[in-house]
Amino acid sequence: MEQRITHACGHEQTHYLTGFASQHDRKARWLTTTKCRSCFITEKKTAQADAASRDNAAIAHLDLPSLTGSERQVAWATSVRASRLAALVDEPDAGDTDAFHTCLTITDAKWWIDYRDLANTDLLATAGSCIRPASIAAEMAAPSCLHQAA
Repeated sequence: MEQRITHACGHEQTHYLTGFASQHDRKARWLTTTKCRSCFITEKKTAQADAASRDNAAIAHLDLPSLTGSERQVAWATSVRASRLAALVDEPDAGDTDAFHTCLTITDAKWWIDYRDLANTDLLATAGSCIRPASIAAEMAAPSCLHQAA
């Protein structure tokens, strides 16, 4: 059943409600306490843009190399890398400084996407496992640690 709902933001939107009549009423009451879809999306995008600008300001002093990968991977990984490095910069006692410097040199967009959900200490440990002496690195390239030295 379609029903026009006036949301908390003041906008009206038509919703298709399914189920029993009691479920329609409960869902309709709940929808009046929420924002309409366009207001919700606008608010979400604004919050994401604010977070991205804060992250970029926090890492502006770092000289980061360009990421490699597909266009979509690079776009996504750029925001992931900025937020993760900003979190590491804000937490100076996060751990190994060598691993942090390794994070700065990782250019593989896929690496940043794959490890985006790791805790800061786990991210540093993963990056730290990428640290190898130059002679070993030349003989054996680890696929999860694709990066270029700065």
